[in-house]
This record gives sequence, structure tokens and C-alpha cells, in this order.
Amino acid sequence: MIRIDNLVKNYKHIQALKGVSLEVPPGEIFAYLGPNGSGKTTTIKILTGLTRPTSGDAYLHGFHVEEEMLQAKWQCGLVPQTINLDSELTVQENMDIHGRLFRMPAALRAQRIEELLDYVELRERRGSLIKQLSGGMKRRVMVARALMHSPQILFLDEPTAGLDPAIRRRIWSLVRKIQQ
Repeated sequence: MIRIDNLVKNYKHIQALKGVSLEVPPGEIFAYLGPNGSGKTTTIKILTGLTRPTSGDAYLHGFHVEEEMLQAKWQCGLVPQTINLDSELTVQENMDIHGRLFRMPAALRAQRIEELLDYVELRERRGSLIKQLSGGMKRRVMVARALMHSPQILFLDEPTAGLDPAIRRRIWSLVRKIQQ
């Protein structure tokens, strides 16, 4: 569950968030929509611990995102707007590093990598360098990586930006599959 109470974020002379409050029950697919500059990415950054709010409170599965930051971070996976994979590493290496950050044992990391690459239909590309993949494949790797530590919440910040319609449909199909 996600709960936000009167969240405010100021950047110097700009108020990016103006008292946002919302609640998303577990198991929901929730679309946080708005025009460019309306604070969507800022909200996600606060919820994932990448920036701090000016005021207000946010909780992920009951963990306060500031006071219980580590526990809150373990509740979520993030697929950001921009591709942030290491292009000089392989698909498997990118995922393995993510698993190490979440202190997953080697055997569990190996198992999850295989499961998730099957899930996103990229098992045969596990040894490929990221720079050799198409944009759609990179997005699918980012989704798999975000799921590596089995989070309860998955944040997708414009996951289909810049992708062709066929790949967009595939990504959204994958999101529906994740929900099940």
C-alpha cells in the first residue's frame, strides 16, 4: 500500500508538489497522470528515497519513507524515465549488481535472474552487452532488474517513452502480467 499525506516539495522558488495526498491499496495498478512539470517524477523520487520532501509524510506498506528509509526502499522497485543500465556490462551483470545491492545471496540472484529474464523473454540475451540491445529490450531489462528483489510495489516512470507502438503494447502487457 502507498499512502501520501499532504506532501510538499519546494525547489528554491518553485513548488513542485503542493499538498499531495493519496492512498493506493495493495494489488492496484495506479496511473499517476498529469502534464509535464506537475510533480509526478518528484513524487516517485520521494517515495523511492531519491529526494526528501519539504513537508508531509509518505508510507510504503506502512514504512515511513524518511524515518524507515531502508525498509521502505526494500518495498519498491523503480523503472525510471531514463535508461540507467550500465551499457558496458551484460544484461546478467546489470541484474546481478542490483541483487548485490539488496544483499541477495548468490544462488538466489542466479535463480531470480533466470526467472526474470524468462519472464521478460530475454533469457537468450543475458550475455549481451546493454549497448547491443534495442530500446524496447533495454526497457524490459529495466523492468526485470526492478523486480529482482521481489518488491511489493513497482514504480514505472514513463516506461514506454520513446518506444514504438508494438513495444509499448508489450511493456503494458508485461505490467498486467506482473499484477497477476
